[in-house]
Amino acid sequence: MHDEIQRRAYQLWEADGRPEGLDQNYWFKAVSEIAADAAKTIKPARKRAAPRTKKVAA
Repeated sequence: MHDEIQRRAYQLWEADGRPEGLDQNYWFKAVSEIAADAAKTIKPARKRAAPRTKKVAA
C-alpha cells in the first residue's frame, strides 16, 4: 500500500510542476484518492427481511 501511495503522490506532484514543500499535501491527496477507489469496490450489506411473527388463533 505504501508503494502505491508513494507512486500516486509522485504522479500528482509531477503533474503540478514539482512544487517544493508540499510533500504531505500530495501524500494525503494520494491516500484520499486510493481510499475512495477502494471504497467503491465494497459491496453494501444485504438487508435482512424482518422476522416473521406467528399469528395467534383467537
